[in-house]
Order: sequence, then structure tokens, then C-alpha cells
Amino acid sequence: MTNQWGEVRVLITGMAGFIGSNLARLLTDAGADVVGLDTVSGSPSLDALGLRRAPIIVRDVRRAETVKWALACGNGSPEWRPPAIVFHLAGMSHPRDCQANPLQAWETNVQGTWAILEACRTLPGLTAVVCASSDRVYGSLPKVQDSPRAAWLEDDAPKQTEVYGLSKACVDLLVRAYGALGLPVASLRHQNAFGPADPHRSHIVTGTICGLLDGQVPVIRGDGTTIKGYVHVQDVCRAYMLLAEALMAGQIASGSPVNAAGTPCSVLALVERLIKIGGQAVTPRILGEDLSQSGEVEILEDSRLRALGWLPRPLPTGLAETYHWYQDHGGGAWLSP
Repeated sequence: MTNQWGEVRVLITGMAGFIGSNLARLLTDAGADVVGLDTVSGSPSLDALGLRRAPIIVRDVRRAETVKWALACGNGSPEWRPPAIVFHLAGMSHPRDCQANPLQAWETNVQGTWAILEACRTLPGLTAVVCASSDRVYGSLPKVQDSPRAAWLEDDAPKQTEVYGLSKACVDLLVRAYGALGLPVASLRHQNAFGPADPHRSHIVTGTICGLLDGQVPVIRGDGTTIKGYVHVQDVCRAYMLLAEALMAGQIASGSPVNAAGTPCSVLALVERLIKIGGQAVTPRILGEDLSQSGEVEILEDSRLRALGWLPRPLPTGLAETYHWYQDHGGGAWLSP
């Protein structure tokens, strides 16, 4: 990344969330003038990262007219500066919630995206928009032994059938359409993010670390064979920033989807690594109750991002850093007011 962020006005939708908070922290440290747009005015994640007083416009991205006004006018202050760069991270991010509430998922992830992109299309001085997509657009790879395919490519057609993955595939289509309309926009399909200030103990890394720090034996609900990519949240945030820089420099075609691959690892191997980092002499309990993802393989090819200079930290390093962050913050105690 370059040092071009000084005093640049940046707006992050969904800034109160896990990834949004970390992105706000990185951008603020880079000298950017950061403002959020969210349905809440703060969060434990922002607090934990030292951003308790970060400015947030409270709006629902599904409401197109109020979103358009907010980007252009803020909260009506005469000192408001419209953003030069927008990161659109707001949305429903949990596949099970989307599957249980499909209409809400379409409204939030799809309608919310076109509302943001339409607002950006007429915003003066805008230089880049990066939207959050997901590796879940692809589905699972065929079994490696049955196919020469080793990873999903960025131009592969979506194969997912679940609501969350399809809603993110719609995000990619909207990005392509608005790119063709002349908006400098791209979408980022990153894999499973982990790291500081994640409030979701349902996430395997966060839940395992907090459990270990509480003296609990880690529990794997499935059979431990699922292989996914894991990437530190700060590396995900650097990918967002690199994409914005690349759009401004004309290094990437507007409307492009871009992969950010994590290190492939089975759930069992991931949990065993965290146990080793924590120095505990325990064996994870494998329940084998939820086999819905048994044998699935999620691996991405990410040459577009690598060509821009993106290089994520090694998985063991990221896991160790994350373990020690939660250890320093009392496990999940940072979530308490």
C-alpha cells in the first residue's frame, strides 16, 4: 500500500461490525478521515480498537433515498465533506441467518448494495468503491481426487445454491453493471476472517480461543474434515485498501471481482494449532452432529490481488497474534460494557 490516505474522506458502511471496525482502525492509522454508516452508533468492536467516538451516520442501507442524502449531505452539517472512497461492508454475513430469513437477506445484501452504488454513481468527487462479496459465491470444490481443479478462479461462474452465497453473487453482478455504467467499483471475495475484536464466538477461531482461555475443551460440531481458507482480518482490510488504490490508479478493471484467499486448513487442524499455541494439554471433542459441510473444500486463486502486492501473513503467525490479543483482553471480557 502507498501513503496516499492522508486526510482522504472515506465512508465505511457496516463500520460497527468486526471487519468494518478493523478497517476503520487501519484507515485511521493511515491518516484517513473516516466516517461510518450503520444502523447503530457504536459497538464493542469499535470500543476495543480505540474507536469509541468514531463518527457514524445512523442509516439503513436498504433505504435508497436516505442513503443517497446521507452520502451527499451527512447529517446535514454545512461542514460535511462527501466521501472520495466508499467501502460497502454492510449486510447480513451469517449464512444460517440468511437461510432462515431469505427476504431479509435479499433486501439487506442485494437491495442495500444497489442503493449504495446508485448513491455513489451521482456523488461528486468519488474515486473508488469496494463492495464486500464472499468466497461463498462458489460453493465447495469437487473432491480433489475426482477433479484436476485445485481452486476457484475469479472468473468462474457461481455454483452456490444457498441464500447467502447467492445474495453475494448478486452483489458481484451489481458491481459489474455499475462498473459498466462508469462507476470505479470492484468487489472483494475474501475467505474466513479472524482476528482482534470479533464479537462472534460462533466463529471457529474466536470461539476456540475464548473457550481455551476459559479452561474449556474445544468442541467441533462436525467431523473436522471441512477445509476452508483462513485469513487475518488486518490482511482482509489491507486487501480492501489495495483494491481502492488500484481502482484509482487504473490497475484493475472497474466491475471486477477479486479474490482474497486464506490459507487452506481443516477445522480439526486449525483447532489443534490453537491448542498448541495456548499450551494446553487437551484433545478437542468431535461431536459429528453437524455434517452439512463434511468433506467440503473451499480454496481460492487470487492472482489479481497478489499482482497488486498483497501478501497475507502466514496462518500460524496470524493465529498466534490473535490468541495473544484475546489473552490480553481477558478472552471475551472486552465485550462487557
